[in-house]
Order: sequence, then C-alpha cells, then structure tokens
Amino acid sequence: MTAMKMIAMKAAAMRAIAVERITVERIAVKSNLRAQICLLAAALLAACDAEVPVREDARIVHPLLETSPVPSDDDAADDPAIWVNPADSGASLVLGTDKRSGLAVYDLGGEEVQFLQRGRLNNVDLRAGIAIGGERSTLAVASNRSSQAIDIFTISAQGQVEFALEVPLTLADPYGICMGVDEAGQAHVFVNSTDAEYQHWHLNPGDRLEPELRGSWKLDSGPEGCAVDDATWTLYLGEEEHGVWFMPADAARVGEMRLLDAIASGRLVADVEGVDVYRGPAGEFLLVVSSQGDNSFAVYDLASDNRYLGSFRIAASEQGGIDGAEETDGIAVTSVALGDAFPRGLLVVQDGINEAPRANQNFKFVSWADVEQALALP
Repeated sequence: MTAMKMIAMKAAAMRAIAVERITVERIAVKSNLRAQICLLAAALLAACDAEVPVREDARIVHPLLETSPVPSDDDAADDPAIWVNPADSGASLVLGTDKRSGLAVYDLGGEEVQFLQRGRLNNVDLRAGIAIGGERSTLAVASNRSSQAIDIFTISAQGQVEFALEVPLTLADPYGICMGVDEAGQAHVFVNSTDAEYQHWHLNPGDRLEPELRGSWKLDSGPEGCAVDDATWTLYLGEEEHGVWFMPADAARVGEMRLLDAIASGRLVADVEGVDVYRGPAGEFLLVVSSQGDNSFAVYDLASDNRYLGSFRIAASEQGGIDGAEETDGIAVTSVALGDAFPRGLLVVQDGINEAPRANQNFKFVSWADVEQALALP
C-alpha cells in the first residue's frame, strides 16, 4: 500500500470518527434540550394547576357593577378614589388609575366619562374642602412614575377633572399616595416609593397651592397603599410583605408608628395592598385592607382597639354576569349613600383578572350594605 493511500485511509477514518462524535454530541444536545423543555412544560402545568390560596372563613359578596376596562392591557388598572357630588350624590364619580397611561373618570354606572393622558399614574386620592385663595376647593393627587412627580388635579362642582400642577419628587420611583385635609382646610399628602421611602408634603401652606416638603422616613420593606383618617389625623399604611401600621399623620412623629396587624397573624396574606377608612353615620369607624395573596379583604374596628372583624371575598355575580375581583391592588370606600344601589355607601376595588368577558383590567363596585350583611357588622 502506497503512502498516499495510507494517508487517505487515515483521513477517512478520522472524518468518520469526527462525524460520529458530532452526531453523538448533537444527540446529547437535543436530549438535554428536550429534557429542559419537558421540565419547563411540567413547571408551567404545575403553575396552571396550582390553586390560589382561599381564606376559608371569608364571607362572600358580589359586585353590583363594574367599570369599562382601562385602555392599557396587561397589569394596568391600579387604584380608585371616589368623588361625592355635594349637590347630587347619585351623580358622583370614581377616578381610577391606568398605571401605563393616565387617569380615568367613571360615572356610577361604570361608564368612562373622561380620560386624562398623564403617563404612568400609579395611585390616586382626593379631598374636598381645601383652602386655596379664600375658597374651598376639591383636589385629587396621583403618583406619576413617568415624571417622578405628584400630579395635582382640580375637580369642579360638576365633576370635571383638570390637571393643575406637577410637583417634582426626589423619590426613586413614586408608588403609593394618600391625602388628608384638616378642619382649617390644610391638605397633606403622603407619597411613597418602591425603595420604601415615604415623603410628607403640605399642599397649600398659607392657602396657596405651593406644596412644601415637610419630612421623610423609610420602612424596612416596600409599601404602597395608605389612607388618612381626617378626624383623628391618623395615617394608616401598608407594608406589602409585613402588615399594616398606623401613626399620627405627621412625618415628625414617625417614632409613634405602631403595628396594627401583621401577616404573621394569618389574617393577611402578602402582598398587603389597598387601604381605606370607612366612617359611617352611626359612628362606624373601620379600616378595610386588600389582602392580595388570598384574594380577600380584611376589616378592622378602629373604634374598638383595632379589633379584627373578619374578611370577605368578592365572587362572581351570577345574576349580573359580572366576574369577581382577584389580585386586587387599590381600593376606595365611602359611607355616603350614592343612590338606591348603594344606600350604605360604595366600595370600589381594582380587579386584577377581568374575565367575564376576558378584557383589560377594570374596577368593581360593591354595595357596602352587602359587606355589612356578610360580616354581620353592627
């Protein structure tokens, strides 16, 4: 055999070995990829089959109405606020944030009557009776994550909402917001960020709309929902993975902050989200908290040492064809009678999964009378 033939045969053998090695490696890669795909599919199936925790002792209420879906898709609707029309409570409105594009305004039938394109508005709150220039005005405030600011809106006697002022913030990422107004008409805003910082702003010092920063503090972990009780000047604030706190509504008195209820108690399941105060005509003084982790809402008696009164869930209404509320972020409640449908007031909650029919997120309207009946509230 010539040297050239021996070289050719050796080269052919080496090519065969290389081809076999590549084939084996490709088979191994395909086998590994197939295994990874199977594992991923199994994980996805497990996630689909996993049940959302349900509080067994939660009472059931049903929504009477719902709003039209927010304009933006995915996780967009977030926080509502209720404007009570002083001349005609039946013509009251609900403001709701679309945290991807702006602020929606709905009538009590759930129809959108106005939309303000203001960017990524996360939370919203409002108050009437704010002293500005010798008059009493109604203002709404919203945390704007697009411009890192507080957006201030005016609300006319007819319910027309107009953007008025932007207050720049030094917060890393504005998130939750709430406000209160004292007897002198002085309005104070509490706004937090995703890095757990809170700021306290005085909106109208000297009866002028010239907001001033009053102070700041930090929680140990991320907050969002909060509410001010104007009568006792108390701030209630949620810490998403810990619980609910309360303190005087003044940054200078943060050392007086106390825990109202902790997730460790089992009455709340993370995340703690929306928080609001219900003050009824017969002296009722309640706190409502969105327990997002088990799709329930906890109620506390603030007039009786913050006693836990029970929890309720919002389930689908078979008669009205309206789905329930899940994964709720923000909430708002009022005790004012708003027409025949809401004789004891209105609870508005964000619905994280709007599925009847499947559509963008929206807000659900619940008669507070139904909550009272479900929990046998006095």
